[in-house]
Amino acid sequence: MFSIAPVLALACLISMGGMKAAPQAVEAAPPGRVVTVYVDGQVRRVCTSAETVGELLRMQEIGLGPLDRVSPPPDAAVAEGLEVRVTRVARREVTEQETVPSRTIVLADPDRLTGYPEIVQRGEDGLVERVWRVWEKDGEETVRGLLEERVLREATDTVVIRSVREMPSRGGNWRRPMEMEATAYYPGRRSCGRWATGYTATGAKAEKGVVAVDERVIPMGTRLYIPGYGFAVAADRGGAIKGKRIDLCFDTYEEAVAFGRRRIWVYRLD
Repeated sequence: MFSIAPVLALACLISMGGMKAAPQAVEAAPPGRVVTVYVDGQVRRVCTSAETVGELLRMQEIGLGPLDRVSPPPDAAVAEGLEVRVTRVARREVTEQETVPSRTIVLADPDRLTGYPEIVQRGEDGLVERVWRVWEKDGEETVRGLLEERVLREATDTVVIRSVREMPSRGGNWRRPMEMEATAYYPGRRSCGRWATGYTATGAKAEKGVVAVDERVIPMGTRLYIPGYGFAVAADRGGAIKGKRIDLCFDTYEEAVAFGRRRIWVYRLD
């Protein structure tokens, strides 16, 4: 006579469509629930005796990082057919450098002959460095926020003077000049009297390249180009500076006297 050993079928195998167990063996099978776990790009369909989601993850050796999220939460009960999703969340800082392209500004000179352009300044590209805080979800960037920005090198413009006849009828980055009455001055006592401080009304040091203007005509901080004087910035004002008048600062009294007062062309670069 042959002895037949008891056959023990697992309930998980039954519920997952596996081997069919004999009716008398079902009651002896360990309890189990079939659940689906979505993690790290994988889909795991497992049978588990875990009571909570947290216990299920431990049994499946699925670790959670400090920023990772799981749904349902780890203390949720495990039920038949439950779907568990683990989302990997990462936060990092990224440093990037970006080139700031130089501009070309063309100045229209009413007194210049056609065919004789002049490059008064050659520009150079700038460089800016930005530090970003980047959030990623399952390896995909979701949010990016700027933490810091530093200008490593200021971009400078290429400035070209051409004849008015060479200017396009419309469009392009070109400027017409403004005719103004200019007066030269030296920031010392010989020009400005005993109360001369050497500083402008805006607090900038008075030196060549700093000019006084009427803010209704040229706003403070505007960059300028003045043929025969050079590049300048509007950083001073005065009670006598009204309308299309401008005061040009020189480094020496002799230079100021030599320039005197005259009509000039003034180009706005900003």
